Amino acid sequence: MYLPVSKDRCTEVILYANEHGDEEAQSFFGLPLETITRYRRAFNAYEVSTIDEIDDEGALVRLEASKQKSTDVNRLLRKANRESYRLYNTLETIYDEYITTLKSSGFVDFTIKPHKVKYSGKQGILQISDTHFNELIYPMESNGNSYDFDIASRRLKKFVSEAIPIFKLYNIDQVLIAITGDLINSDRRLSEKMASATSQVRAALLATYLLQQVIIELSEHFSVSVASVAGNESRLGIDDFDSSDTLVSNNWDVMIYNNLRMLFEGKPIEFIDAINQVQQVVTLDNGFNILLIHGNYQKAPISDKSIGTILQNYIYKGVPIHAVICGHIHSASIGDMVSRSSSLCGANAYSTNDLMFISRASQNLLIVNEDLGYHGIKLDLQNTDGYDGYNIIKELERYNVRSI
Repeated sequence: MYLPVSKDRCTEVILYANEHGDEEAQSFFGLPLETITRYRRAFNAYEVSTIDEIDDEGALVRLEASKQKSTDVNRLLRKANRESYRLYNTLETIYDEYITTLKSSGFVDFTIKPHKVKYSGKQGILQISDTHFNELIYPMESNGNSYDFDIASRRLKKFVSEAIPIFKLYNIDQVLIAITGDLINSDRRLSEKMASATSQVRAALLATYLLQQVIIELSEHFSVSVASVAGNESRLGIDDFDSSDTLVSNNWDVMIYNNLRMLFEGKPIEFIDAINQVQQVVTLDNGFNILLIHGNYQKAPISDKSIGTILQNYIYKGVPIHAVICGHIHSASIGDMVSRSSSLCGANAYSTNDLMFISRASQNLLIVNEDLGYHGIKLDLQNTDGYDGYNIIKELERYNVRSI
């Protein structure tokens, strides 16, 4: 049988517990949780029966303030739980759609022939940046530029078709495919939803299918390796691009890269592990260290002048950087230290009307020499007359993707 609890004692304990929590009250008063629970029942009973007897206005105010604080805390906890449940349900829906679509997709069996690398001292780098595969661009809002999955497939095909003879001209037999982010668009803003060709799940699969064909075609001529960093426009949530690698990894670019890695598992294609998803240093066989970044963390466009701080950080680690490649602002630039790729999509409403850029679709490739210097080449991809593009039509029909 429990002994009766005095009003003063239970009031003292429960007011403290309401302010600091039951666990803190257990420690402070040396009481088990069962006793605090019993005190709370007694406190509630006293409160109902004697509320009219409280003469101390200060005690009444403190009591009501404590009750209000508990109510506020509970409301915040319920809100946080609701948001967690919504996020869980959203991710579960994305996962289910992704798995269902992947099982019915057009990824077929394929073979990759291994290459015997003679190594001339030169190596090639094919940079793929800012493809924004699921973006729809209409000519009336972008200085005549158009873009959809079909145009993207033809521009990619032109890029690879023109890069192959250039690499062969330099007797290159090793090529690094360097992906520097923004493979698909987010749908965080209304304008992005309106300009989206399909859902992000389906866009990620179509992007994987296109890039798979790029790797296969290059592997017919060269020994191929692949490296990647994430872009800001491909993040799943509005706050998912941060210095934290865990948040950055919540990104469609990372998922597409891992899709490709799984597709080529067991094939003679090297997928290079990234130390983090924001910056990656790839060391080529001749000792050339190239830094891959997307380019969105700097306040101004990255240039040979502004890159010094980043390079000093790597020098401090004992890693000399011989070149930096990036993307992000959809404007091409070949520099002595920094080379920035434009986009595959070309001009859109934002770059044309907000930034006042006059830009064209293009991508970069680099020829790395024996002396650790490099030649940078911008390949213009705006017009694709005469190029049929990679296989994408059946996927467009299957996924009911919008097009121009």
